[in-house]
Amino acid sequence: MAIAIGAGLIFPALAEACLPYIFIALFFVVVFSLNTLEESPAKILSKVDVFTWTIVSWQMFIVPGIVTVICVLGNAPTLVTMILLASTTAGSVFASPALAEMANLNKRLAIRTMIISTFLMPVSLLLFGTLNAVLPPDMSFETYGYHILTYLLIPLAISYCFWKIKPRLPQRASAGLVRGMGWGCTLALMVFCTGIMSKIHAGSMAQSINVFAYFPLAITISMIMYIATAILFYQFGKVNAQTAGMLVANRNVALSFGLLAEVFPEEVMIFVAVSQFPIFLTPVAIRLYKVLQSEPQQNPAAR
Repeated sequence: MAIAIGAGLIFPALAEACLPYIFIALFFVVVFSLNTLEESPAKILSKVDVFTWTIVSWQMFIVPGIVTVICVLGNAPTLVTMILLASTTAGSVFASPALAEMANLNKRLAIRTMIISTFLMPVSLLLFGTLNAVLPPDMSFETYGYHILTYLLIPLAISYCFWKIKPRLPQRASAGLVRGMGWGCTLALMVFCTGIMSKIHAGSMAQSINVFAYFPLAITISMIMYIATAILFYQFGKVNAQTAGMLVANRNVALSFGLLAEVFPEEVMIFVAVSQFPIFLTPVAIRLYKVLQSEPQQNPAAR
């Protein structure tokens, strides 16, 4: 993903060539992500506990509710409100289970929360977009429903069929198919990340300046959500608190933008592009943290 983002930044022509395919790529990311889980979404969701619903409620309704109150009372500009709306009503990124496993956190919790928050995203987005008064009066609910069908319901139907067929396949064929979809998901993400970078190149001078402002904004939003969530959920244990923080901080802003692509202005898409950086820098931060954590244990042995 870092290579894809870098390629999109260094080669504007490549980014422009990938741009028309970013939403097709987003569709395949959803499909492949649901088909490469350890278990079927239906089986995973049959084991949902109260703690998972507590995280989802905080993530999808309480956090955007707090942001709505702040934006309304503070009379925030429409663009800022839209950026915060896209950032706080989005579900967890599909890489959350992998990130949780990499950081030795609660992977099962990450999978459950990621699935539920993804499919609650349209409700949260519409609810708080209405409360924030940033959705246009003439917004087409038919188009919104079409996007929900395309990016969520059709992938879910495909996943349902796949998980029904998978047990009947030879084990080698099943493993190869899952492995191929894993690579397909990576390729689709690369196309998306490369294409979305074109919005950084294509803007005016004012938009180019905004790029530098959006980067610390994306980092700040992510860090605030992580710290606030980790503190709030610390009573449930350090691992669960860190898992919850990671899930709430790393949001699938691209998918929330895809659901309301006709409503959000061009500047929000630039923020979506910039917001990919903290998401894909998370694995680097995790590795660095693990290295720093292991150093004190290694030094006494070396002496």
